[in-house]
Amino acid sequence: MKIEQLEYIVEVAKLGSLSLTSRKLHITQSAISQAITSLEEELGVKIFKRSRLGTTPTDRGNKIIKKALETLEKLEELRMETDMNLNLVDGKLRVGTIPSPLMYLPKTLSAFKKDYPNMRIEISEKASQDIVENIKQDQLDIGLIGLSMEGEEMRDQNIAFEVVLRGQMIVAASINSPLAFASAVTPQEIRRHPLVIYNDDRMWEFVNNLTARFGPVDVLFSTNNQDAIRNAVIENLAITIAPDYTVISDSNVVNGKVVPVEISNLEQNYPGMALVWSKTKRNTTIIRNFVSRLTLDMIELKNHS
Repeated sequence: MKIEQLEYIVEVAKLGSLSLTSRKLHITQSAISQAITSLEEELGVKIFKRSRLGTTPTDRGNKIIKKALETLEKLEELRMETDMNLNLVDGKLRVGTIPSPLMYLPKTLSAFKKDYPNMRIEISEKASQDIVENIKQDQLDIGLIGLSMEGEEMRDQNIAFEVVLRGQMIVAASINSPLAFASAVTPQEIRRHPLVIYNDDRMWEFVNNLTARFGPVDVLFSTNNQDAIRNAVIENLAITIAPDYTVISDSNVVNGKVVPVEISNLEQNYPGMALVWSKTKRNTTIIRNFVSRLTLDMIELKNHS
């Protein structure tokens, strides 16, 4: 058993695809497949089920992957202990994020601050495409973005990424909207309602794909102001579309002013949310600590939601 085999099964489990894992790790798909097969033969356990729809863990595979993740985390802790005296690290960690992950950050930041008490953390809200560019220009250290459907981030040799949450696009409508009483809404029905969206390349990618397949939608406006979107929906002036993990945790959904509605008759391939950072960045141990903590916290929150 080799460390890279553990890394491969964890990444394949996160991405659900050998090809995406190959692209991320810059290792041939056949090499990853052979390494996993070798590990399965060594353990006498089938870790993954492979089909044309993707690669998914078996029940026993899930247990092995969990142990592999825990092992890799312990190895990372060991590296950090030998790298530096954590309490002596100071400076600034600049984090850029789309709106969705803001609800997940407090727990991670609190634990991170205990490891690095002298570190100052700055958080700014931006669109995904701006976050990636800011990281390339060394204006941010780490970012939380929505992955594009084409996965161009994965092809950038200078950008590292970690998928931390997956989901589906859903509709959010006012409690006073006729859609509030529907169990699901079709793309054709979405076209009959004014739409407000967060001004992000990933959201436009989804809307443009919807338009190409079903005809133009009525976009009332797009904005980076979340309150403007919320108010338009609450006042029943428009509906919005966003990832399910964003909508269901919104305070207006919790208090019943806004209702989440699934989209039916639409095959989705929304790739989810990822952490991104520069591969050439200094203090990579600090960044990997943050990535590791947030990844585990988000998995835990999702499992308990």
